[in-house]
Amino acid sequence: MVKKILIFLIYGFIIFVANNPVIAQYYTVLQGIVYCKTEQKPIEFANISVKNTPTGTTTDALGKFKIEIAREKQTVIIVSHINYHKKEIVINDSLLSQNLKIYLEPKSIQLSDVVISAGLYEQSLEKLTTPANIISHREIVDNMNSNIIDVVASTPGFTQVWEYHSPIILRGLNSNRLIIMKDGNQRIGTFPGGYFGQDMNIYDAKKVEIIKGPASVIYGSGAISGIINVISNEPFGDNKNSIQLHSGYGSNNNEFLEMIKLCHKKEKFGISMNAKYRKTDNMVYGDGEIAENSNVEDRDIAINTGYKFSDKHKIILNTNYHYGDWGKPRGFNGPTKRFTEVRNEEENLHTDIAYTYSPKKFVESVNLNLYYDNGWRDYYQYKYSTVSGNLSSLDLVHYKDNYGGGRFYTILNIAKNNKITTGVDGYIFRLDNPTEVFDYYNDTQGQIEGYSNAGQQNIGMFINDEWNISKKIRIVSGIRYDVAEVVEGQSFENTERTENRNAVSGNAGMVYSFNENTHFSFNAGRAFRMPTTEELFTKIISCKGIKLGNPDLLPEYSWNFDAGFRGSALNQKLKYDFALFYNLLEGFINEAPVANNPDVDFTYKNTDAKLMGGEMSASYRFNNVLAPSNTLNIGLGAAYVYGIDLSKENNESLFGMPPFKTTGELN
Repeated sequence: MVKKILIFLIYGFIIFVANNPVIAQYYTVLQGIVYCKTEQKPIEFANISVKNTPTGTTTDALGKFKIEIAREKQTVIIVSHINYHKKEIVINDSLLSQNLKIYLEPKSIQLSDVVISAGLYEQSLEKLTTPANIISHREIVDNMNSNIIDVVASTPGFTQVWEYHSPIILRGLNSNRLIIMKDGNQRIGTFPGGYFGQDMNIYDAKKVEIIKGPASVIYGSGAISGIINVISNEPFGDNKNSIQLHSGYGSNNNEFLEMIKLCHKKEKFGISMNAKYRKTDNMVYGDGEIAENSNVEDRDIAINTGYKFSDKHKIILNTNYHYGDWGKPRGFNGPTKRFTEVRNEEENLHTDIAYTYSPKKFVESVNLNLYYDNGWRDYYQYKYSTVSGNLSSLDLVHYKDNYGGGRFYTILNIAKNNKITTGVDGYIFRLDNPTEVFDYYNDTQGQIEGYSNAGQQNIGMFINDEWNISKKIRIVSGIRYDVAEVVEGQSFENTERTENRNAVSGNAGMVYSFNENTHFSFNAGRAFRMPTTEELFTKIISCKGIKLGNPDLLPEYSWNFDAGFRGSALNQKLKYDFALFYNLLEGFINEAPVANNPDVDFTYKNTDAKLMGGEMSASYRFNNVLAPSNTLNIGLGAAYVYGIDLSKENNESLFGMPPFKTTGELN
């Protein structure tokens, strides 16, 4: 009896389903493959979902998927992936009868090539009148980079002189003529070679943007050879909580790198903390030599938080702390001036806040950035006996600096194809440098008060116009005016002098696009650099000896001329970028030896110099290597720079410029 009832129920259910299409249609299976539209390769882990239902699946390693859907005329599936633009597809009977092929437009082509540093708003590399590079967070982590110089060292145009605390040199000019920023906020160095970048936590970065060529119109004093902008992730966005751990090891100097990142994100609020600890042994050079006391131990922590009031209003706060204990790598204090007992210490605290209002109309955005930086570091100068060769005295300088500043700017949509960026920025920098003197020969110790509250303040106003005349031609032009005051500060001689300087800079460039993938650019710019308090007044200890300032120094100017040719070919598998530059430096602030003063080795003077050279980078992508989901990228970079000091009779080369450098890469 039970069997008869069960058979009757099953038979009745089959009749009901057959006569009720709403039920029967749920057993239809849709299958297909998701491809990248530009590269024609399968996309793994793409999300496939039925709109307005909880039904969903993902593609496998070959881009294939299967999903059950209803046979309704308005059944819609949504295909999405973090690196591609989302796509909605209406399914009909004709699509059900075949193996569906879906092509997604990649975001990566647009997003990876977008920079904000060139014009203070997002724009693609192809629209820039000067060369640019982007370094992703993944590249920083994969290469186990320690600081800014490690990050940029393989980028054509940069020179790395030493292993740690190395001056950052771009196109033959150090970071006195290269602005380094965190989220658009300038970092100022107290080393004679400018800001070295060892106290910036680069693992907190979303990406690093490099703009080569004159950038004084927007960024002011020092942007002669270019800028480096380390950009953080926005703290809000998708709802998620995450913990990331990373460990690294290097065999050359037994370098251990440990990192942890904690992240809490909501749509309107978020906070992340990034901590790094690094410890190394002594560096071993290529010939097997061990650099005594070159080991390093440093700690970094970065906190990034913010609140998004609406789509138009947001505020972001960053705080970074660094403490480092390091020795003397070969070359940092001269090739023969290592000291194997004394350690160097440094500490830095940097914080900045950014507010943005984006109505997205005639006024595209109004922006306010404020920042403050406080730090100290020890600097040692060793003196050896000319008779015995033993250490005779040691000068220990305690550099303490603090500075703050900000920028207020507005981006205006004058017309559909015309944007104007205008604003004002400025900063105040102060430096103390008391010195302890140890005389080992006479077994005495003393102090030199040095300078207190020495420094400079600068304020500038700028306007920059970017106009797309047509799809093929883009024009960029701008002008800036700066006023600076340099303060000697209080010294043991009770003298306190001030000097005022002003400068005008400008820029004009164009981009001509032969087609969507081929672009030619030309740029002519006049950049400048104000003399600093160390160069005008202060007596400082450097790696080359004692330097005394020259109060008669004038601002240095540079006429920069850049030409570039970049693009892609062979279905975007081949990408290339060629750039040539020629710089004339007027009033170049250069070192000048002092012969008649035994207590001073160098001073400064205005001279003339010129630099010329170029960079080339190219990459080619091979698809379907060993497996459909594998890609092989081969990259090649090369740079040439030649610079001479025109004040020297024999046209002596400028410091830190190997004539040719090349790099290769396989990914």
